[in-house]
Amino acid sequence: MKAIVNIFLLISSLFLICCSSESAIISEDYRTLKTYPFSDPNPIPILTKDSRLYPYHSFEGYSHEGFSQDWKVVKMENPHIEVYVLPEVGGKVWGAIDKSNGEEFIYRNEVMKFRNISLRGPWTSGGIEFNFGVIGHTPATATPVDYLIRTNPNGSVSTFVGGMDLPSRTHWRVEINLQKDHSSFDTYTKWYNPTPMIQPYYNWMTAAAFAQDDLELIAPGNQYLKHSGEARSWPIDDQNRNISLYDNNRFEGHKSYHVVGALKDFFGGYYHDDKYGFGHWARYSEMPGQKIWLWALSRQGGIWEELLSDTDGQYIEFQAGRQFVQYSPGDHFNPIKKAGFDPYSTDQWHESWFPIKATGGMSEASQYGVMYVNKTDNKIQVNIHSFLERKGEINILSGGETIFTQQVKFQPMELNSFTVSHETANDYQVVIDALDLHYYSNPNKLQLKRPFNTDPSVLAAVSETDKQLNQGMEYLKARRYAKAEKSFEDILIENPLNSGALKGMADLYYRSGKYAEGLSAINKCLQLNAYHAECNYMAGNLYRAMDELADAKEAFGWAARSIAFRSAAYTQMAEISLIEGHYSLAVEYANQALDFNRYNINAYQVKAIAYRQLGNFKGNEITLNQLLEIDPLHHLANLERYFLNPSGNNWEHYSKFIQNEYPDQIHLELAISYHNRGLDEEAITLLKNALEMRGNPLIYLWLAYLKTDREVLGMANEISPNFVFPFRRETIQALEWAIENSDDWKWKYYLALNYWGKNRNREAMALMNSLDDNPDYAPFYIARASLKEKLN
Repeated sequence: MKAIVNIFLLISSLFLICCSSESAIISEDYRTLKTYPFSDPNPIPILTKDSRLYPYHSFEGYSHEGFSQDWKVVKMENPHIEVYVLPEVGGKVWGAIDKSNGEEFIYRNEVMKFRNISLRGPWTSGGIEFNFGVIGHTPATATPVDYLIRTNPNGSVSTFVGGMDLPSRTHWRVEINLQKDHSSFDTYTKWYNPTPMIQPYYNWMTAAAFAQDDLELIAPGNQYLKHSGEARSWPIDDQNRNISLYDNNRFEGHKSYHVVGALKDFFGGYYHDDKYGFGHWARYSEMPGQKIWLWALSRQGGIWEELLSDTDGQYIEFQAGRQFVQYSPGDHFNPIKKAGFDPYSTDQWHESWFPIKATGGMSEASQYGVMYVNKTDNKIQVNIHSFLERKGEINILSGGETIFTQQVKFQPMELNSFTVSHETANDYQVVIDALDLHYYSNPNKLQLKRPFNTDPSVLAAVSETDKQLNQGMEYLKARRYAKAEKSFEDILIENPLNSGALKGMADLYYRSGKYAEGLSAINKCLQLNAYHAECNYMAGNLYRAMDELADAKEAFGWAARSIAFRSAAYTQMAEISLIEGHYSLAVEYANQALDFNRYNINAYQVKAIAYRQLGNFKGNEITLNQLLEIDPLHHLANLERYFLNPSGNNWEHYSKFIQNEYPDQIHLELAISYHNRGLDEEAITLLKNALEMRGNPLIYLWLAYLKTDREVLGMANEISPNFVFPFRRETIQALEWAIENSDDWKWKYYLALNYWGKNRNREAMALMNSLDDNPDYAPFYIARASLKEKLN
């Protein structure tokens, strides 16, 4: 841990002189940091490596030498702590410091040392990384994200960071909030799926802390799960080692402990020699995942200390997640599976991150404080560390009686200690309602009975068809579409009317843009059960994609009978009403969608657009404000204000918040969303404005397609195909039009990539083969050779 206490005591004193009362301050500037940069973006489609990540590209260059580089840093501070955010490095929290002693309760790496670790390549250690997507480190972990900073009416300060996960087209946002008088900070996360289909669901908030021999890893539970879901004993392992003590992990390689088995809202660590620690709190119902990651305590892990830092030393990670594990299938069968993200749904959750000071450990924690309880020699020792100023009462109960009570005035970062005699063996409780702290001496009180193993007799009773169907759905949720297709097809060979496999195939056909084939599959299900909600919902999606709007509305009407699909079905009916110009009806259906999902982002979008079309500017403004209240970085809301008043200032206000690595993808996503809702005029206006900023061939494509303008299409012919990776199902139709209206080879190449990304590999191969040796572009030949190998 860094010996910087005197410096921080001086800084704290200066801060207190400047700020006579409790306040929070936010600022942003550039800091010069030693940087080991990454480089060499790879124009070869990532489809050649991992189709799950398409359309992202990888990076191949990593520096062994460090150079000074300026990085934008947001600093948030109050009299108690400092929090730093890096909007240009995935929006991660860079680090957090306790100002009373200068200790980092979130490890801050003082160098930007990027190494080839993440799915796309570059990654740097430390801080808190926000991971969303399908697996592993988020694709935006090392690149800029959208952000804004704000001072709130209650005196707190916030940094909002976020972006779009391109393959799933889902959007994530994290508000990092610091109250003016708390010695902790909070993150408020929203993640929404604006698509009409299920998407992969993966989220882990990955925080770092110093690795030291005196560190105790505090994670309540009696088991840990491996990545495959296989359960092992915790904290005492099968070799009778207490592996919650960092120093006892000097065996084998790197460690991943996904701790389970207790209904607890906290975990973290405590340095017993330094009398200091760190912690995380979230409601178990929101964040049941608690993972401890350790580099190997050998040279195997030691080399990574050198590769990832200069002088800051080794670290551990405490990772909070929305699932039990970071699931990676193995040979061991168990209840752990991939999770799915429902259509048009929005998830949100709240977490707190805090330092621990001189408590001796952590037996209980809340968003307001930490408590350590220990009984020795018939005496109960209670140490309490609050995160805020609050008056309260401590009560210790045993045998149905209160054996100790005392009023306490809690202060941030100040220790309150109590010693109480307790000479019986009876269980006891320590309760501090003011801090939401409730400790039970009996660990069985909150121990869970959930099975984490599958009894062989249960597994034996599952038919081979059901096993295969379940496996296919697992592949689908993991974006392993080729494997999912094979699983479903094998089932249908044996049983052509297996409804589960037919639904799976219809889903895959829809994703790939093969709508007629999808409709053929799902109609077989509807011939067996006309009222099946999921089948009707899928049929509605397919009919709408084929512009068969009457059939789509009829199918969605039946899907809306089920609570599982009600909000999504009403959303689709609202969007169809926009297409048909029935704007009042669009508002009606959007409101019904919101009745059953009040954070349905698409429904708010439909309402705002419909109100603008109706000339109801008050309704439009109210709805846009609601959208921005949910998501302050919501680009469509800012764009709608431009369409309402197309001034230069409003365009600037829209475009200035698009700061991520792929600004063109934001413009394209919004333009396609307007096109899908029958609003081509708005889509064309957006694309024209976007072209004034950047000349992306896909923007030219969509503009030409919507205007049916071959001249506009020809403007893209001279632009390099480097990093042009079409991936949306809607773009397939636009590219098919381009091939009919241009002889330039690149349009066939782009369509082949789009087909490949949608698991239409043979069609992609045929297009690439049709180009013979005409393209003067090396990545084309590498991609073609890779696809040919995969097909063979």
